[in-house]
Amino acid sequence: MAKKLPQEGLKLIACLSMLIDHIGATLVPGWGLRIVGRIAFPIYCFLLAEGAHYTKKPQKYALRLFLCALLSELPFDLALFGGWSWQHQSVMVTLLLGFGCLWTMEKCANGFLKCLVVVPFALAAEWMNTDYGLGGVLLIALFGLTREAPHRLALQALLMAALIWFVMPGARIPILGKRVPIEMFGLLALIPIGLYSGRKVTYSRAVQWAFYLFYPVHLGILYLLTLCL
Repeated sequence: MAKKLPQEGLKLIACLSMLIDHIGATLVPGWGLRIVGRIAFPIYCFLLAEGAHYTKKPQKYALRLFLCALLSELPFDLALFGGWSWQHQSVMVTLLLGFGCLWTMEKCANGFLKCLVVVPFALAAEWMNTDYGLGGVLLIALFGLTREAPHRLALQALLMAALIWFVMPGARIPILGKRVPIEMFGLLALIPIGLYSGRKVTYSRAVQWAFYLFYPVHLGILYLLTLCL
């Protein structure tokens, strides 16, 4: 099948999945919506790896992630934990650390150094208790290290499954008599990723910032809805 999904299409899928996931976390508890939401984070990790590879202005890229992380922290805490807390950091902090990891990896001359660079960023995510933590940074690094590998999707599926099972299983749900990590449903993200065309429909700054701001804005709205129910 020809690749035909532009970057904006992939981002829309991630945003919709994330919205469904957070509705399941705040308004409609249950595994159904949370399962649908598992594909969002791998898509964001993939897009971050692509962005880190192609950007000519990494400092501005990192600044956008940092500003969005600042804007997201309060809505994240309120929507998912009911109040301000320094004990948990949003996924935007995970993405910021992941970008720092990818940026540093670009400067390394060989594969061993690239892998070694991942360690401090992954440990920082775990120490800061970011969303997805150590496993999140490892998944970002995985997409960065394998973006040009032969049979890329098959390799990414295998490595993602191993990473999820051993490092970031999260909750486990019963399926066919076995308890399976819910994050395994994130492997379905490789379907839209496999359809990615590598092109953009628009270079509009407004559209770019709309995708960044979707995260804090939708969390803020969900928090306000919880107050009304």
